[in-house]
Amino acid sequence: MKQTMHSFYRRLAPMAALLALASLAGCGNLSRIDAAGSTADPVFPDAASARPQGGIRPNLDNLHSVRAGMSKTELYYLLGTPHFREGIWGVREWDYVFRLPTAGGEQACQYKVLFDKNGLSSEFHWKPETCASAQAG
Repeated sequence: MKQTMHSFYRRLAPMAALLALASLAGCGNLSRIDAAGSTADPVFPDAASARPQGGIRPNLDNLHSVRAGMSKTELYYLLGTPHFREGIWGVREWDYVFRLPTAGGEQACQYKVLFDKNGLSSEFHWKPETCASAQAG
């Protein structure tokens, strides 16, 4: 009996790992994104669930360097890990919460990066939209 249970669990482990990976593959896709990496209605996650909570003060030079056509690796080096539970494979959007400088202090802004079917950055969205001009510095 002990040998049979050991054999069962040994066969079950790879299947469990595949199921776990499959469940993470699409994790983080909130918006309806076409093959070109575009959406008419970006959906932002609840900012209160961001990690780190409250977001970060980004390196503004890095943020200004973000362009369409960048890989997830390039964006990772510029912006860091996404602030929600996004993964890498099969994920078509990354979300961040940035604290951007304003004349009166700073403003919390959500930033969304959309990816095309090849995993390259294609569109960028701000919530609220006024954050786009705040970061333009």
